[in-house]
Amino acid sequence: MAGKKTSIPPVPVYHLYGEKAPELAPDLVHCESIAARSRLHNWEIQPHRHHGLFQMLWLARGKASVELDGRLADLSGGQVLLLPQHCVHGFRFSPDADGEVITLAYAFFQRLQPDLGPALQAMNTPVVCTLKPGADRKQIEVAFHTIHKAYANRDAHRDLLMEAQLVSLLVWLSRLLPAREDELPSLRGREHLARFSQLIEANYAQQYPLEFYALNLDISAAHLNALCRHLTGHSALALIHARMGLEARRYLIYTSMPVKDVSDALGFSDPAYFTRFFKRQTGSAPIAFRARTRPA
Repeated sequence: MAGKKTSIPPVPVYHLYGEKAPELAPDLVHCESIAARSRLHNWEIQPHRHHGLFQMLWLARGKASVELDGRLADLSGGQVLLLPQHCVHGFRFSPDADGEVITLAYAFFQRLQPDLGPALQAMNTPVVCTLKPGADRKQIEVAFHTIHKAYANRDAHRDLLMEAQLVSLLVWLSRLLPAREDELPSLRGREHLARFSQLIEANYAQQYPLEFYALNLDISAAHLNALCRHLTGHSALALIHARMGLEARRYLIYTSMPVKDVSDALGFSDPAYFTRFFKRQTGSAPIAFRARTRPA
């Protein structure tokens, strides 16, 4: 059911907000204060997304209203927002807001194998971590400050210090994620799930059968399906469809593309079939969904 692809972009894709440079910094990381960039945009960052980049936003003080894939949430001082790639996000900060934004290339996660890397690579939805008073919060805040200072300077052993602090920061933040240690899947299972997530991200609009993904993972389709059900509670096909549905919602919220073009962009040869698919995913037809959720 593959159809022709439209060339209309769904929403701005930046390496960093407002920047379209071909590469991230050579050391795989970028760090800046919230105030440094948002002040230039009157404290408002329009919805956009990143490809191949993972962001950690620490709001040290002030408040922020954040839009995440069409949903609104409020952040306050002492919270950290973890943003995986492709999540559409925009911010409206209070003028007294400050903190840090660290942007990592996904290649950095390869250095975290075998424990933490796959779990971070498999993240496909944003997470808000609330820092409670105590030693853990202090460790996280010190890590953000140290990374910012090291990034701004070119002192001896800068890269080594930054890498050590980044690993420390990711470990501390991972302990604030919802899953408990005894609920973590096996290492091999996490690796398969992380790789499956990467394959979905690269191929969800191609409408490939489940066997395509299983073949690339060197496991059977039945094994892949069982693995997904065990680790996520959803079938492998449901995860693929969820990613397609998410992209469809992004198109409908953030662009003016006709439903037929959205259907084409997601590999549907028949707009009517796309409409049925979308209604199963959301409970609404595409036009009704757009009318209800499109920003004013």
